[in-house]
Amino acid sequence: MFFSDNSIPENTRKAINSAVSLGRLPCSILLTGGHEELREKSALSLASAVLCPEARKNGNFPCGKCNTCLRVMSGLHPDITMVLPEDGKKLLSVKTVRERCLSRLSAPPTEGENKVFIFPQSDGLQSVVQNALLKSIEEPPEDTMFIFCAVAGEGLLTTVLSRLTEYPLGDHLSSEGRKSDETVVSTADSIALALCSEDEFGIMLSLSPMVKDRKMMASVAERLILIIRDAMAQGSGAKSLSGNETAAFALSRRYKISSLLKIKEVLDKIITESSFNANENLLISRFSSLTAPILKERL
Repeated sequence: MFFSDNSIPENTRKAINSAVSLGRLPCSILLTGGHEELREKSALSLASAVLCPEARKNGNFPCGKCNTCLRVMSGLHPDITMVLPEDGKKLLSVKTVRERCLSRLSAPPTEGENKVFIFPQSDGLQSVVQNALLKSIEEPPEDTMFIFCAVAGEGLLTTVLSRLTEYPLGDHLSSEGRKSDETVVSTADSIALALCSEDEFGIMLSLSPMVKDRKMMASVAERLILIIRDAMAQGSGAKSLSGNETAAFALSRRYKISSLLKIKEVLDKIITESSFNANENLLISRFSSLTAPILKERL
């Protein structure tokens, strides 16, 4: 069965298999959650569904055995383009997007009937790049598919997200290099409570577990964002996202919503920068320096 990996949520597997069997696979897709390898493998699997020459004989499902499918899954098919930053650069530029993607939209596929553009690192896409892609994502050529892979998709513009069909592959905290264990939870909860004080040393102390484990930064930042969202929703009756009502309540009593939004923006920056393998010690220092002026903004 196509998309039978049990690590992928059942609802996602059913949705994808149904879309493929009906020949209604979306042209602009967002894959979120899971680990990086799973996102890329899933993107290639979706590509095989529109490139396999045997698909029509198999109820629109790729055969997985032909030369085309084998080359697709190895990432070597000429009609698949991985849109990545230029060598030596961390950010994808508009120039690269135009050269690797937009300039090729009107060209026919090299070998098959379709062409697929995969963006494996969509979390750090700059707004100017997303805006450059917006019209093409909304109205792609009939022979073109866009697939964006992201940890959580929170870095994508609302205008872009609204034009993508999202298929969650699992809890975004379970992605490679992002731990979803008790250490992440306890560290994030400690930082949230430390932010309620004016003790910068206390905040640095709460950040210390990440010095010993360089893979925790993004996971901790993502949980902190959930706590902050809960803090902003205090009194609205909304369901808790983080499960830490104590920290959320404390933050809501300590900060105005505008200040909480500033902290969230800092965390968004940390998550984006951590996806580029930035030094964790540097990220910890940046978090401390960026939040320092916010600590003075009391209710």
